[in-house]
Amino acid sequence: MVEQIESCRLLVRGPDELALRPQTMDSLVDHQVNGALVWIDVQDRVASEMDRVGERFNFDPAAIEDVLDIEQLPKFDDYGDHLFVVLHALVADGDRLDTHEVDCFISDRLLVTVHSEPIAGLDWLWRAVQAHPHMAEHGPDEIFAQLAEVIGRRYLEVVDAIEVRIDTLADSALAANPEILADIQLLRREEATVRRVLRPQRIVIGSLRSTTRPLIRDDARKLLTDAFDVHNLVVESLSATRGLLTDTLDTYRGASAERQANAATVLTVYAAIMLPLTLITGWYGMNTTNLPGASRSWGWIAVTAVMIAIAVVSWMLFVRAGMVQSPRLRSGRTIARGLAEVAKTPVRPFTMLRHSTRVDRSKK
Repeated sequence: MVEQIESCRLLVRGPDELALRPQTMDSLVDHQVNGALVWIDVQDRVASEMDRVGERFNFDPAAIEDVLDIEQLPKFDDYGDHLFVVLHALVADGDRLDTHEVDCFISDRLLVTVHSEPIAGLDWLWRAVQAHPHMAEHGPDEIFAQLAEVIGRRYLEVVDAIEVRIDTLADSALAANPEILADIQLLRREEATVRRVLRPQRIVIGSLRSTTRPLIRDDARKLLTDAFDVHNLVVESLSATRGLLTDTLDTYRGASAERQANAATVLTVYAAIMLPLTLITGWYGMNTTNLPGASRSWGWIAVTAVMIAIAVVSWMLFVRAGMVQSPRLRSGRTIARGLAEVAKTPVRPFTMLRHSTRVDRSKK
């Protein structure tokens, strides 16, 4: 029996109730008989428990097998009396950004979500539907649509964070700070992690919003349209972000090449200045007599003065010619290494759901 599952939490809204409220699994049968709206959240993928869930609610064995199988890409399957949908939500794996599978079963008056890691967006929605009755006034399809949008908005926060990081990296790229190479590589890897699941997830949500299955009703399709728009915005932003990272890397390479060219120019100028001085010292270093001023007490002073004059004049000529300029050194600011902390932040409140439009006719 489902009542024996310890990893589940349960929300129920009866026919005469406005909000979802927590309940124990022992009362599940009574609630279903009374036509209550039920949301069961399974917080651990245990084979024996998932088998009991499948038997209790008559879920297709292939869907249960997908839940227990290796990580699935976003998809949805129609099994007639219920839908099976796989979404991916953001999680933080240490200091790295990762995604985690969230499996959803949608049937008449029942929503079952399955995951084995804490999902910030799902936890936020779990609390929100208890505090705001209008968020669950119609059915499990609307709750699922709301969950899809919350998951998408978490991805949107990551895209915003990537854009902020790129602005920071641009300053370091102009300074040819070599530390940005590791940062760019990390951002590329995390961008690829997000993009890998976002594109198929957008297709899944787009298919659900256009389905004519009675399990997805008109109000839910409207919310799924909002979720699709969020995912579409994230996918398009990621495409632009990848180009910005490439531009930042090109900027670093250009700035690094410029600094190397400037260093080579300076070294060339110093070599050109030292060449005549080396010639003079080599000339007076020969073991010969009758060199100009060599036998005089002031000779070495005169030769040294001539060498200094030649060095100063040569330097001024190179500066006037534009071959020598002050090196432009800028220290890059310290930046965070990854985006995992974005997935750790609390879900920000946002207006995504309409308020209840029901009218209490008894007051008229």
